[in-house]
Amino acid sequence: MVLNALARLSQKVTAGSLFTADNAFSLSLSSSGRWNQPILGDMNSIKSLQSTKSRGGGLVAIVLATLLCWGGASSDLIAQEPAGRIEPAFVPLVPPQIPPAEVPAAPDAALLDELNRLRARLDSLEADQNKRASLEKAKKATEAVKPTMKWSAQLQTDFYTFDQNPESQAAYGDIENGVDFRRARTALFGDYKLSEYRIEFDFAQSGRPTFLDVYGGLHDVPYLGRVRFGHFFEPFSMERMTSNRYTTFMERAITDIFAPARNTGVASNNTWDDEQGTWSFGAFRSDSDHYGDEIGDNFETALTARVTRLLYYDDACDGRDLWHVGASYSFRGANNEVVRFRAQPEAREGAASPNVPFFVDTGNIPADTFQIVDLETALIRGPFSILAEYVYVPVNSQSQGTLAFDGWFAQASYFLTGEHRPYNKKLATFDRLIPKTEFIRSGSDSSLNSGPGAWEIATRVSHLNLNDGPVHGGRITDWTIGLNWYLNPYLRVTTNYIYSMANSPTVDGTATNIFGMRAGFEF
Repeated sequence: MVLNALARLSQKVTAGSLFTADNAFSLSLSSSGRWNQPILGDMNSIKSLQSTKSRGGGLVAIVLATLLCWGGASSDLIAQEPAGRIEPAFVPLVPPQIPPAEVPAAPDAALLDELNRLRARLDSLEADQNKRASLEKAKKATEAVKPTMKWSAQLQTDFYTFDQNPESQAAYGDIENGVDFRRARTALFGDYKLSEYRIEFDFAQSGRPTFLDVYGGLHDVPYLGRVRFGHFFEPFSMERMTSNRYTTFMERAITDIFAPARNTGVASNNTWDDEQGTWSFGAFRSDSDHYGDEIGDNFETALTARVTRLLYYDDACDGRDLWHVGASYSFRGANNEVVRFRAQPEAREGAASPNVPFFVDTGNIPADTFQIVDLETALIRGPFSILAEYVYVPVNSQSQGTLAFDGWFAQASYFLTGEHRPYNKKLATFDRLIPKTEFIRSGSDSSLNSGPGAWEIATRVSHLNLNDGPVHGGRITDWTIGLNWYLNPYLRVTTNYIYSMANSPTVDGTATNIFGMRAGFEF
């Protein structure tokens, strides 16, 4: 049966009736859509197809038969011939028609207008962004060629009470209790490349305002380091060069009367031996007034220098352990040919009048020149620190020969909360204390947290001798106990108790008890 079907298929292929230009091969289907008889056979039957006259037609028949077998057709694929010969019906195989590509419809005019508006808007935004970027770049370039400008301020409010023995009252009168602004300062400072400036005024001192640091200068100058000109501190004494913001007690020691204050001049300072030491030198008018002015034809000039060295410094702990030594020297012409030294106890009531009186006083000494020599040392061992200085002052008087006065102080402090006194290696001075935990601080969730701040206890003894030869200026010794509470790096509360013993030029054995408290904020 199969062979008959294949034979007939081969005859049609041979006759050229299969896949001609006008017709195509087809097989009859049953009414159920299934083939009437499966294609069965063997390789001999398939080979018989290859013997047809048309080699290409036989090959097509073989391929069709094979595809029908692989296609899994049912057993009705090819029907057996009935009794009467029925020619199979042929269904033309029409090649698939590929539809022509659709031509996109023309975009809607309203949509085009909207797209154009969005494009124009985007172009405008990009242009604005480029313009802002150009302006920002130009602004930065302009600012880079202008001096920077920063602000600083300081406020200290003091309260004092005094208790005097009869000798103190007889020598100095009644010292009244009081409250005052010890300092009320504002400053403007900045730099431009290698140049710098600072303009600072105090509204609590008698000048109201009084010139403080008012200077200009250069820094990073080869060999010279920093060079300044104007009105500022002469380089003398560790305690004097340390800002009052960072000193331990409410007032500096009584030996500070020998240290030159701010004067008008020019000075230079730098470090040496890889910042293990510092040096500074300057020339000044010897006694400038509250506004930096000093007038006189005589040699009213001062040459002042300071040199320091770190004998030990613990770099690993950022100076938690160190030993500092230093020396200062100043040669000075007497202002208006007069020299005078006088000292209050370690307490001030601002610029109030009456103020705390001077307990010792040399009076006016006619002189041409005088010198000041200072030796200093500081030791820091963790939370414990010591600072001590000795000052010697020879005076070349006009009629009394060479006179000599001196003084010294020693102080110790300890941080109960574990901090240590910071040290500035570039200036060889003490620096701002940073508490380990601030008293009140903001948490990450904007909540308020509290801590102890930093607590420091301290004590100091200081002595001054203004007696020599015919000059009886007196002697004074102050004992001070202090407690400092650093709420944060900028806010501090200080309490001092001072016991001052003095032999004045007129009365011996004076004793004065002084209690002081200060609240200070600075930045």
